[in-house]
Amino acid sequence: MRLVRRLPAPPEQVWAAWTRNELLELWFGPALSGEPGPDSRFVLEGRGQHGDTIACEVLVWKPPHQMEITWRYTGEHDSRVRLNLAPAGEDHTDLTLEHHQLTAPADPVDYAAGWHMYSDSLHAHLTGRPPLVDSDARYAELFPEYAKLAGS
Repeated sequence: MRLVRRLPAPPEQVWAAWTRNELLELWFGPALSGEPGPDSRFVLEGRGQHGDTIACEVLVWKPPHQMEITWRYTGEHDSRVRLNLAPAGEDHTDLTLEHHQLTAPADPVDYAAGWHMYSDSLHAHLTGRPPLVDSDARYAELFPEYAKLAGS
């Protein structure tokens, strides 16, 4: 699964949104334990009404351009998320997010819609708007489009 998106902030600001717990909580969800950092482990809680957690371990840490983490969502096997941030002009960043090693019961279409929804929330945060109030509704709107693209 691969998501590419231009964000309205320089890489350092986008990096901070991904790696500082007080900012990550504003667009993704709270860190229940730990904090992203070199060789660190942390646990996140996703948005929505699911109450699911994601256990992560940092594998690559190259601020403010690259991070790779293991990703263990409740009830799934380990997968990997790679984040690349590239400057795009003076005040923008091209985000490339790749989610690899997704095996059943994980669904790449589910993750594509989910990462799109989270990147919408990140975009809102970076522009000073509140994050998505109803992330489940945005996800439900996106999922059929990604299913159609995947031929599901």
